[in-house]
Amino acid sequence: MAVDSPSTHGLDGLAEAQRLHSLAVTAIEGYQPELAASHLDRASALLTELVAPAALSAEAAETRARVRLAQAWTAFERRGRDRGEEVLADALEMARAQDRPDLEALCLMQGASMRGRSGDLPGSLALMRQAEVGLDLLPPADRARLVVNRGVIAGQLMQLDEARTDLARGAALAHEIGSAAMEFMAQHNQGYVEYLRGDLPAALALMDSADAMDVAVNRSVSLLDQARVLLEAGLLDEAAESLHRARTLADREGGGQDVAEIELDLARTLLLLGDPQGSARLAAVARRRFQERSAAGWRRRAQLVLLEAESVAHRRPVRTARLAAALVDHAAAEDDVHVSRRAALIEADARLDAGDLDGARAAYRVARPLRRSGSLPTRLHLRLVAARMAALDVGGAARASRSLADAADDLARAQRRVSSLDLRTALSAHSNRLALMDLGLGVASGSVAALFTRAERWRAVSDRVPLVRPPRDERAAELLTRLRRVREDLRDAPPPAQEALRGEAAALERRIRSLDWASPEAGPADWRPARPLPYAAALAVVRATEATLVSFVPHGPDLYAVHVTARRGRIVRVGALDAFAALVRRVRADVEAAALPGIGPVRAAVETSLAAGLGRLDEILFGPAGAFGPTGRLVVVPSRAVAGVPWGMLPSRHGRPTTLARTASAWIRSTQLEPLPAPRVLAIAGPDLQHADREAAEVAAVWGGRLVPSTTARLAEVVGALADRDLIHIAAHGRHHAQSPLFSTLRLADGPAFAHELPDVGVGASHVVLSACEVGRATVRVGDESLGLAAVLLSLGVRTVVAATSRIPDELAAEAMTAYHRRLATGVDSALALAEATAGLPLAARAFSCLGADWRAAPTVR
Repeated sequence: MAVDSPSTHGLDGLAEAQRLHSLAVTAIEGYQPELAASHLDRASALLTELVAPAALSAEAAETRARVRLAQAWTAFERRGRDRGEEVLADALEMARAQDRPDLEALCLMQGASMRGRSGDLPGSLALMRQAEVGLDLLPPADRARLVVNRGVIAGQLMQLDEARTDLARGAALAHEIGSAAMEFMAQHNQGYVEYLRGDLPAALALMDSADAMDVAVNRSVSLLDQARVLLEAGLLDEAAESLHRARTLADREGGGQDVAEIELDLARTLLLLGDPQGSARLAAVARRRFQERSAAGWRRRAQLVLLEAESVAHRRPVRTARLAAALVDHAAAEDDVHVSRRAALIEADARLDAGDLDGARAAYRVARPLRRSGSLPTRLHLRLVAARMAALDVGGAARASRSLADAADDLARAQRRVSSLDLRTALSAHSNRLALMDLGLGVASGSVAALFTRAERWRAVSDRVPLVRPPRDERAAELLTRLRRVREDLRDAPPPAQEALRGEAAALERRIRSLDWASPEAGPADWRPARPLPYAAALAVVRATEATLVSFVPHGPDLYAVHVTARRGRIVRVGALDAFAALVRRVRADVEAAALPGIGPVRAAVETSLAAGLGRLDEILFGPAGAFGPTGRLVVVPSRAVAGVPWGMLPSRHGRPTTLARTASAWIRSTQLEPLPAPRVLAIAGPDLQHADREAAEVAAVWGGRLVPSTTARLAEVVGALADRDLIHIAAHGRHHAQSPLFSTLRLADGPAFAHELPDVGVGASHVVLSACEVGRATVRVGDESLGLAAVLLSLGVRTVVAATSRIPDELAAEAMTAYHRRLATGVDSALALAEATAGLPLAARAFSCLGADWRAAPTVR
């Protein structure tokens, strides 16, 4: 019987162990600890059984040390820091027994990574410095791995310039040796470093580039980091989606550290979404997981989120302050400066809730260095606490107001750094507490001028920032073309095929948005945020135009308004906020139901309910005992609670001009413009709309403008007209997408045209009429930031948009809009022309609104 010689058996066993170790390293780089552990257990078993001749002993010993080193990482991922460091000590002992400083350097760097992941940043830094000695002795693959790990640790230590340098070098080394997984890791972490620097577009661009790499890695960690950037950007729903996807992937790999970190960031997301109780529960779960893993630094971070949730909920502020103070001391003792300062900020907030101003001041002094933080939410929180302290001081109102104004400017500067309108409007999610405090101080002051100024300060802050964008990404154009094709296929697809097409459309939308978020800033370096106009300017314009200006603001449980007429200005309590918002929602639902074709016998009940709701709204606002009383020309600056009010349908508003302005300042500036002489007009008809061609032809005839029939109407016509026409009229099918408002559409001959595709620069058109169902709607984000087709046009510089906010029959839209243009051509302004054109058409009055400002042309004779 043939028997393998020891030499042959040793060679085969060693080679197989080395192969398994290589597979395990690849699995670790791909964030697959369970798979790596399986490979390593088999390799370790082979090496234990190996009878190695003297010629192989050095190589076998090195392989055994490398396997043990890799096992240290999988032990850390699966069982926590204590077990990981036990195994690492074995590997370090093996390296030193062989007098191998290169292997010792690898062990030390891995120990640094494990401590960094556990939140022990000082300990991580100490090991990293010890590892420097053996760096140049390593082969290229190990050197690349070490440099990348060092860059990751430097980032965790906020040594961001060093992190940038190491990660760029590590990515280059990984590319040279063909290690796609290592290159992915380096490039993704470069994005994370940019996030820590506060450059969200650069962070998202680098992460997106890494995500596009064709490499077999577990994406749970990259999704987690991407979610953190989205949270910083205020894209809360999108962050939650990324975290849930990350959780699913992490669970497949056995959970561990990644799952605990994901749960902690889900807790942060719930807090920002307004669920402090849910946030506290999930933060407590994450804290327990970190405790079990001996991850003391991460446990402190979980405690931080738990305390912040309790502080926001205003529950037991004395207890919250006491626990936060303990965390300040504990983190400081562990040299965890960032957590110590964040805890001090939470302590200051809680002490203010408890009425302890002196204690709040002492805690604030510890937190004050956070003013240099790269995190916008952290800086805004610090300014909020400063404003709260100032407001409690005798004579401190002016300082409180300055702190709040500085916070609004900080938000505007952050918005200026991004060119994505989606990202800009989302950033306002972090300003909610500041805005509510500012408005509360304004209401409490009883000063109309003060409340007006404070309301304008926080209203659509992104409008104070000029939208200047870099050239379009060619990848986005290709994806939009694919999305257009999918949307067209979806129109005629049989039910079994629709689910797959909807999934494909949603995936394309996510990809397009991610490219948009990653667009770099392209504005002037010396930019300063525009200041809202003062109350005196509003009063002067109201008197000159004989209008009534109403600017709605929330305060506590109530809805208030600044009510300005030619005679005076006053602060008015409109009613309970929740009850008013619920009434608006019911009315909006009835409007939608009444606009549906073929609702049959329930129509009478819907119309009755709608009439009752409209009557109640009218009574609350304009009745004899209402908030404002009877009113002629009306300019409304809505808040989220009143965004859905169908103003033209209110009984007392029939035939009366109403303008819905994004901000009072924008409306005031528009009144200073002269009527436009001989406007250049383009009328466009969309396909599959019976009366669209006739409507567009009649509009063109009114002005002597150019006509684009439905057979040739394409996106290029709209884009060109926005640059070289004054007035554009589009009669087409439209749709507002509430969840993805920048994918709201107009249907043209070449398919749906998306709000995403509108030009970012060179918009010269001052008035756009969208004679299309529901495209006047907007999704209103926190901070009264609106997104939708009409809102995008206003953001791009169009002064006035007339659009439908609900469904409307084609023939009725054609009748109302041709009447609108005939009146507009006589020289009356847009709001009055719309009121007169729809006075005898109740369905049209319920559908169309004049958005932005008032537009007027010099009288045209034809």
